[in-house]
Amino acid sequence: MTTHLLTTWLLDGVLIDLTRTQLDVYGGRWDFTGATTPEGEPLMQSGEDKPLALPEVYAVYGPLIPAARPVTHADRLAAITVCPAETETKTAPSPSTFAAILGRLRRRATA
Repeated sequence: MTTHLLTTWLLDGVLIDLTRTQLDVYGGRWDFTGATTPEGEPLMQSGEDKPLALPEVYAVYGPLIPAARPVTHADRLAAITVCPAETETKTAPSPSTFAAILGRLRRRATA
């Protein structure tokens, strides 16, 4: 067992981010221990269980997906301060278009 500074691992054409907690199909949370097998495969651990090689985790527990990252204060601030309407350029309707819209609204109101 050796220690490497791995951040990603390519497994069956899927790039797995080892810096994030991975979730299996049963809801188990797997974290990279920072160690590798003699073959160079990353060792993953779920809770207090013994570490398993990433290909073995993938084969036994199914595909892994990264766990959602927690929302940060910066994310919340950006969500309430950035208004999509301000980022899009708006053009005012022409007078004839505005008159047509008013005419339609008046016809609906009287119908």
